[in-house]
Amino acid sequence: MRVEQWPHTETWWMTRQRLEVYNNVMFFKHINTSQVPMMAAAIVGACRESGWALDVQPQLLGAIFSALFNFDEDFRTLPAATIDEVAAAFPNAEQRREIVDLMLICELCLHEIPAKLSDSIDRWAADLGVNDIDLTVARELAQGAQARAQYDLYRNGFWGACTEIDPAFSALIEANGARAFALTITADPLESARWAALEHCPPGSLGRGVWDFYKQRNFAYPGTPGAASKGESHHDWVHVLCDYGTSPMGEVEVGAFRMTTTDDPGAALTFIAGQLAFYQGGIMPSALTGLHGDHILEKPGGPERVADALRRGRECTFDTYHMFDFFTVASEPLEALRERWNFVPKSVADSPSWDEIT
Repeated sequence: MRVEQWPHTETWWMTRQRLEVYNNVMFFKHINTSQVPMMAAAIVGACRESGWALDVQPQLLGAIFSALFNFDEDFRTLPAATIDEVAAAFPNAEQRREIVDLMLICELCLHEIPAKLSDSIDRWAADLGVNDIDLTVARELAQGAQARAQYDLYRNGFWGACTEIDPAFSALIEANGARAFALTITADPLESARWAALEHCPPGSLGRGVWDFYKQRNFAYPGTPGAASKGESHHDWVHVLCDYGTSPMGEVEVGAFRMTTTDDPGAALTFIAGQLAFYQGGIMPSALTGLHGDHILEKPGGPERVADALRRGRECTFDTYHMFDFFTVASEPLEALRERWNFVPKSVADSPSWDEIT
């Protein structure tokens, strides 16, 4: 049966291959230390008008600001700033986008999104001149338009790059909808064979680690119908590199890590409207794994694990978000690659490694 079609818009995501990226404009790197208190007050001003809807909202903000900025304040009592104060303090468009993304993180932590919160964030975004796809998807979710939100997420997030990589991919999307972004639809024996061949990479190498990652979980290889798509499987290499598992919390950690390794706004969309909406808000189904239970960040240590992943991603010198052919480094030692690209150790004790099945 043919699925309902949504209009295709030009994607901002351009296919780029990078080996090593040394870039000082990654997410959360536009804000100067002196501006952090005002940024915190801006989030409070937009999102705490009638109090926090869930305790996890101020807890997550507190953990993020502590881990990334050494700013230790209680977001339940922190004084709010006005839109005019924030506009004057942050003339830079990149800074304003990051502030609005933090507001959206607070919003998409919720399963039921209050109209008053959405309206407040929209007002702040409009006054700050921010009008990104993140806001569009968030509004679609708030209005209950899950199908459209899911399509816009996948089309404009990381997965949409496959349409530039493979011209035949657009036809699969026309016929199958958002699931074609995340799942292998038609068999590709050559693709599945090269994943299987990772078994022969040296012990301790990245490639052998990824092969073990798949075997431990009984994952089918990309290229096998029903398995992860080429685009989706790219982040499995990142699971192994940054040492996070595939539990819902592990997926949130990977999304947070990837967001701060890049300057591409699509990474924020993928994390906020993807992993957070999938596993914390429980407001939208994943095209790969379906609808999940919500409130994952409300488990003990959840906010701290997300904040630590954001911190580690910001320290990383390799852009884990954009397309890179990891097969070219599959035989290299995993630890050597981590050192080369500055995958710093975790600072939380309760985040399982990629090879621990939880």
